[in-house]
Amino acid sequence: MRRYYGIEFLRLLTSLSVLLYHYRHFFIPHTTFSSNVFDETKAGLPFYSILEIFYNKGFYGVHMFYAISGFVFAHVYLSYNEKISGKEFFINRFARLYPLHFATLILIAVLQIINLRLSNTFQIVPINDFYHFTLNLFFISAWGLEQGHSFNAPIWSVSVEIFIYGIFFLLLNILRKYKISAALIICIILLFVAKLQIIDSIFHSDLTTDNLFLECGRLFFSGVLVYYLSLRIKSKYILFFASAILLILSLVGNFKTYLFCPSLLLLVVSLEDLVKGERLKKFFVASGNLTYALYLLHIPIQIIILLTVKNLNISDLVYLETYFFIIFFTIMIISAHLCFKFYEKPMNIRIRKTFIKKK
Repeated sequence: MRRYYGIEFLRLLTSLSVLLYHYRHFFIPHTTFSSNVFDETKAGLPFYSILEIFYNKGFYGVHMFYAISGFVFAHVYLSYNEKISGKEFFINRFARLYPLHFATLILIAVLQIINLRLSNTFQIVPINDFYHFTLNLFFISAWGLEQGHSFNAPIWSVSVEIFIYGIFFLLLNILRKYKISAALIICIILLFVAKLQIIDSIFHSDLTTDNLFLECGRLFFSGVLVYYLSLRIKSKYILFFASAILLILSLVGNFKTYLFCPSLLLLVVSLEDLVKGERLKKFFVASGNLTYALYLLHIPIQIIILLTVKNLNISDLVYLETYFFIIFFTIMIISAHLCFKFYEKPMNIRIRKTFIKKK
């Protein structure tokens, strides 16, 4: 199966974007182990003049990843007509996502217990009780049953996306049959549902949770649409100029997330042929492999650092130092690489071999 190397590298950039946004976790109000308030000190953050947009808007990396997921799922499950069972689809997702989620959930629980005993408070994530542990355990921490972010908080976005995976599976046959038309209609329907606040009017709710699912759904299926467009439009030049124009339009006036993400995705796909050389391709693949671990490991590693700095009586001004910034991101990259190589990938293979019988 063809590999989109540019997409792999874009996945890494989305994770790094979220990490830069979450660099604020080293400061008040996210931790009691600091005397520096993020909003008052952020201008002094390492490389702030260059990375300002990521420090302040890096959470859009999650939106981008939703669109990337839609593209990748379309490529994996819609590029051939062979049917996949619900069991196999579920196990594939479980094997890829759950092992690291479970490991980081337990790690965060232990770290927060240590925090509670040492300082009588939790750090970064305020909710860490048995009820929310159960929600996290069943991967439903953002399904409207929660009272806020809990434990390894970034998993909320994956929790929402899992629901959309289920919708995607149910629509597989329709998408295979009608292709670009089906993807376009789904995107339009989801857009109208959100704009007209249809679910709001039916259930008379604030729609915080419903908005999350609609947001993820729109971006995910926009990724599916981009995949079909990339197959339909053979000219890379047309793809490039069309995506570039749409990308510019998304930045004119109010920032248009649902135009920006698929446009950037399409732009990267249009440049795919520029990725040449085996070394560069291997580097991009390795970059993509870091994504999930970077996303799930950064909160526990930040808590460990906070505890270490506090107990060694190191000044919390260290978080404003360039060398600390470099050390932190180096630790993250190395940890993510080791995690994928020695835990994520082996667990993925083992679970699939155990529960999926080859024909």
